[in-house]
Amino acid sequence: MKIYFNANNKATLEALEQCGVKNVMLSHRYSYANITKFRPKFESIFVVPGTKDNSDKYHQFLKDKREYYDLATQYDVYYDMDKTLKYLKKEREDGIDWTIPTLQGNYLHHIAQLRAEPNTMIGVGEMKDREEMKEQLRRLPRNMKYHGLAKAKFIKDNVFDSVNTAMWIGAVLSKKSVVLNNNESMTMLFGERGRGMIPILRHVCEQHKEHMEKCGITINGILDCDYSSLLKTPIALMFMPQLKAYGYYDENFAK
Repeated sequence: MKIYFNANNKATLEALEQCGVKNVMLSHRYSYANITKFRPKFESIFVVPGTKDNSDKYHQFLKDKREYYDLATQYDVYYDMDKTLKYLKKEREDGIDWTIPTLQGNYLHHIAQLRAEPNTMIGVGEMKDREEMKEQLRRLPRNMKYHGLAKAKFIKDNVFDSVNTAMWIGAVLSKKSVVLNNNESMTMLFGERGRGMIPILRHVCEQHKEHMEKCGITINGILDCDYSSLLKTPIALMFMPQLKAYGYYDENFAK
């Protein structure tokens, strides 16, 4: 399984590169002017439209920069199946036949209208009812390939062939992150709120010191809430050990 790590600015892209991340997801709104710089740095680049993006500009970007990315979703509208289907039809009529259809609103109704060939890659977007979403994920036809948009929490459920996550960026903003402690996930706090958790943090860092070294971070950098260190902490203390345990490490990290 491939994990695409979302990047939204220079600092996040540099952090991913320094951690040896192979697969990155870029929004059109961020990458339209500089995607050419990223091509040599990552093995696979996945492009999506940004929030409230302009559809015509996104479509032109897809055509103009085709050689600089590997995958791209169609232009879609959160929770709205009908509008999303109309945008897919427009793309196909305009000769953009390589974008990944994205399910929105009601996965089962939406996929029935796609009439896609077996093994087609399909993006799985948003659904308002979380319990219904989980039920529909279980009922999706298994003769397709699926990319879970912002669905990293389903990594171990064997639903998706790939997923993407922006969750790793949150640690530097919220001063907290999910980490893997003795193969169990837990929430770790940093800074003033995490003073009482320092002994546990030291223990977690000792478990994953190999991954920390690969990412170029230290326990002191984390304790000092150094920006670059906190940005890389979820990768070193959660994603690297988790993906290694699941057997997905080599697909996602070069180091």
